[in-house]
Amino acid sequence: MNITILGGTGFVGMSIINCLAKTENNVTIITRDREKNKKILVYPRVKLIEADVHNLEALASYTKNTDVLVNLIGILNEKGHSGRGFRKAHSDLARNILNVCKLNNIKRILHMSALNADPKGNSHYLRTKGEAESYLMTYGKRFANVTIFKPSVIFGKNDNFILRFSNLLNFMPFIFPLACHEAKFAPVYVEELSEFIVNSIKNTKSFNKKYDLSGPKDYTLKEILELIIQTKKRKIKVIPLSKKLSKLQAIIMEFIPGKPFSIDNFNSCQIDSICSSDYNFYSDLETIIPTYINPQ
Repeated sequence: MNITILGGTGFVGMSIINCLAKTENNVTIITRDREKNKKILVYPRVKLIEADVHNLEALASYTKNTDVLVNLIGILNEKGHSGRGFRKAHSDLARNILNVCKLNNIKRILHMSALNADPKGNSHYLRTKGEAESYLMTYGKRFANVTIFKPSVIFGKNDNFILRFSNLLNFMPFIFPLACHEAKFAPVYVEELSEFIVNSIKNTKSFNKKYDLSGPKDYTLKEILELIIQTKKRKIKVIPLSKKLSKLQAIIMEFIPGKPFSIDNFNSCQIDSICSSDYNFYSDLETIIPTYINPQ
């Protein structure tokens, strides 16, 4: 089959490409910067195209002859606070995907969403993720077989979750003031998630279905941070912040380059990212974190 991936150069995308490399499928990855990501071309049967996925004409042009379209694009923060960046990356892109799939007669759509995504969600992130799901399931399944994956936080080598805290710890000599310390997560290991996604391509039982996905264990954010501290063999005390101080920290960090924590993140954390998983994953943080975080 000819598989086109949007967001294929990201954390989850690279893991999925690694899984697909074991198959006979042809893979096309559409990226904003071909030169920056040309290392991907070492994989067999992989083609890299530079284009703007938000440009409807370009997306339609480069998805011709596609059998399966995989959308992994998502952002955790935006410039400003209006929600415009989230809408562009999530719900507006879903509309574009529907248009090009109908135009190019693409019959299979795989879409990465998030646990708790809901058009009425607490944050711009969750609302726009929920809107994208709604568009795809309402209109997409009229002409294609759609599968939506809704994982809790995803972890593994090169992730943007465990490593973010690990890097922040490098600048914390004795204490770490932690916002939303009671927020719960059920982390999903990226390699297991990727195998599940790839295996779903031909699985007719997954057609027009949403999957709530969680790892084998639930953790509070404080427990996750303490596990990272333990792995790094640091002597740092975690100081839990109240809800008011957590929000204040989010407001302050909005102005730090890279937005390590934002108001939208704070709002997302007000609902626990745990569920009764529709698929059994086995790898937990204790097993995997030491494989990519070294003691200091």
